[in-house]
Amino acid sequence: MGERARKALRLDKILFIPTNIPPHKARPSAGAKDRLSMARLAAQDLPRWEISDMELRRRGKTYTKDTIRQLKKIYPNDELYWIVGSDAITSMPWAWKGGYDILDECQFVVAHRPGYSLHRVKKSVLKKILVLERTFKRDVSSTMIRSVIQLKKNPARFLDSRVLTYIKKKKLYETSA
Repeated sequence: MGERARKALRLDKILFIPTNIPPHKARPSAGAKDRLSMARLAAQDLPRWEISDMELRRRGKTYTKDTIRQLKKIYPNDELYWIVGSDAITSMPWAWKGGYDILDECQFVVAHRPGYSLHRVKKSVLKKILVLERTFKRDVSSTMIRSVIQLKKNPARFLDSRVLTYIKKKKLYETSA
């Protein structure tokens, strides 16, 4: 999703930011250090990708609003884009801290995900987002990958080989959280 957005929008780089403790989900089943390591492995061959630990350095739950404001201080002269799947934007603004206000902080870019129609998104939100053309042939999510691993099936077609090796070595996701 990120690389597709980078190419479509001709972005200089993608800053991938693993979250510390997401406010809307249970605690991640892999620890922060493991998720950061996997992100770094996945981005090794993507020269325009940078992995940031800015949210992991914060204590407690992390909010998009706070991260965007921090990024605006770090990159004051750059145009910022926040890339999410349509599954994430369907809960905007009521489930997001800062609600509508964060839509004015930077440009939100939404990639379609099967099963998450943008018809459910408020019109006031739709007016403020960019929607990428549909190009996904199949839906791949972290939830789906964890399920495949827990079922003792092979997730190789969904993951970078280095990430899969890391997951196996650390025995991540083998049991449900």
